[in-house]
Amino acid sequence: MCGICGFVGNPDPPVLKRMRDALWRRGPDAAASYHSERVGLAHRRLSILDLDGGRQPMSGPKGDVVLVFNGEIYNHPVLRRELEARGGRYRTRSDTETILHAYEAFGTDCVSRFDGMFAFVLYDRRKKLLFGARDRFGEKPLYYTARPFGSVEFAFASELKSLRQHPEIDSRLELAEDGLVSYLLHDAVQGARSIYDGVRRLEPGSAFLYGLAGSESPGFRQWKYWEPQIGGTVPSAGGGPSVEAELLDRLEAAVEERLMADVPVGVLLSGGLDSSAIVALLRRGGHTGFKTFSIGFRDASFDESRYAEAVAATFETEHIARTFEASDLVEQIPFVAARLDEPFADPSILPTSMLCQLAAEHVKVVLGGDGADELFAGYDPFHALAPARWYRRLVPQFLHDGCVAPLAGCLRDCGGNMSLAFKVRRFLRGARAPADRQMGLWMGPFSPAGLRRLLPELGAAVTPEALDAHCAPPGRGGAASDIDRGLDFFQRSYLPDDILVKLDRASMMHSLEVRAPYLDREVVEFVNRLPGELKYRGGVTKSLLKRAVLQGCLLPESIVHRKKKGFGIPVARWLRGELHDYFRRALLDEWPEELAMFDRREIRRLWDAHLGCRANHYKELWALFMLAQWATRRLDDPVPAEAVNVVGGEEW
Repeated sequence: MCGICGFVGNPDPPVLKRMRDALWRRGPDAAASYHSERVGLAHRRLSILDLDGGRQPMSGPKGDVVLVFNGEIYNHPVLRRELEARGGRYRTRSDTETILHAYEAFGTDCVSRFDGMFAFVLYDRRKKLLFGARDRFGEKPLYYTARPFGSVEFAFASELKSLRQHPEIDSRLELAEDGLVSYLLHDAVQGARSIYDGVRRLEPGSAFLYGLAGSESPGFRQWKYWEPQIGGTVPSAGGGPSVEAELLDRLEAAVEERLMADVPVGVLLSGGLDSSAIVALLRRGGHTGFKTFSIGFRDASFDESRYAEAVAATFETEHIARTFEASDLVEQIPFVAARLDEPFADPSILPTSMLCQLAAEHVKVVLGGDGADELFAGYDPFHALAPARWYRRLVPQFLHDGCVAPLAGCLRDCGGNMSLAFKVRRFLRGARAPADRQMGLWMGPFSPAGLRRLLPELGAAVTPEALDAHCAPPGRGGAASDIDRGLDFFQRSYLPDDILVKLDRASMMHSLEVRAPYLDREVVEFVNRLPGELKYRGGVTKSLLKRAVLQGCLLPESIVHRKKKGFGIPVARWLRGELHDYFRRALLDEWPEELAMFDRREIRRLWDAHLGCRANHYKELWALFMLAQWATRRLDDPVPAEAVNVVGGEEW
């Protein structure tokens, strides 16, 4: 795992070095840069595979292509054999070199052959162009600007903080209204947007070319090389293995591939189905003695550590656990906020950061269960799809607006994050919406109407038409079932823009690589070809995965069928209780001047309603709180001298 950056413009090696070293947490082991003409590329390395030979930037077999790469190509051994059969001659054991040979053999089509998590950019000096790509689900980030910033024609980086090290970019950055609106509607900035005007994210499953002056095609263009295709028919019964058995075989192969490393590999173990199945598959594959990691809390309302300990004992792993106080989570807030490029309102990033910190004390690489919920319909809103269909049929819009919704608004709510009154209000927010939009309306912090009250000064950015575009489904509609539409939302939007952002940022804060077997290309495409009714059946989430695990005798029913708890924290209670003063200062007394476009009276109304139990506004208030934390702390992560002076790379 690494950090990459670069730019096209006036040569400035000291600036490139500052951009590179801002990524030191992603790559504490080595650093190096490349300069040629108007192009600079730089790399920070977390050494995992081919510790001696995998240094970057790396040149191609003919010396006229230079690459910086972040991630892992899990099918690298298979591709290497194919490329060597075509005449490729390797100098290292690194998967980095496989990208270079694949580009020489297949051109830009090479990216469709890679199975892994990656973001890379290479410079082809012959053709005077940059070619880059990002993995299918966006496990690894890549920001870019194709808009000139002074003398900078084009720039890219793994993190926004790296781009901000270039003075010509930083001096011209402004808050992007569409990025801000996206964050407040979805808990995280969505799609190709970023929080800064003029800076974009390369979307998952996308590639780009940037032609320098003098190339055959100057300028920037991008394209999609892959996107999830969801929905199919039940396979006919034949003489082959069952769907469940085939799924387990593919998952076991995915787990095996993700053990590729020259350092020990552990597992993040929550005790839930997803991560426990990975531990069981490791043992089924004959692996023993590996480390598993979990954290617990003395507050029983959000502690799951006993389940992780039970799984670890069953499979005889070397289990490493740590128990924290709720106050330890609070101490994580300034640490995390200072290291986030963009505002991010998923509270589970705090315990995820703590878990990654624990694991990083022992290993450099872990496997995790991320992606299973999005692949197998694991979220509670799937339970609401059928009731919402009946609600749309039975309750006309005028009755919903004039009677049902106002009555629901009168419910008192002094409960926790997911109180009954909170769920009722959330259900009614999306129940009358088209099926394609329901998941986003149920999951996000602010409704479009609430956002218009909060940001009256933004004008065009918060018109009904503009907000409708933000809430529109990112994928397909039409013929798919409601379950498939829900899966489409989670795979195209929630997974890449929330879950994988959380996982990448929380792990890279601690220089830890997390690999996700459930996002293996073969696994994803196999599961997505199956109908949604196999994944959510009879009111049971992740029905297919649960059947497969039980039929394969991997886990006991007590683990498979226990109620999903998630990795949350009790924000609703904190706001009314022990952290009341902390949140009040941030939201009401010390609101950042940079965010003066917000209606402070509306923030006060949300606060008073929550404290008075007239509503549960924990999601809205947490989103505002994390936005304020980001605005005041985003430059509070200085680069230590030992990171700047790291040895192990070459300047060339």
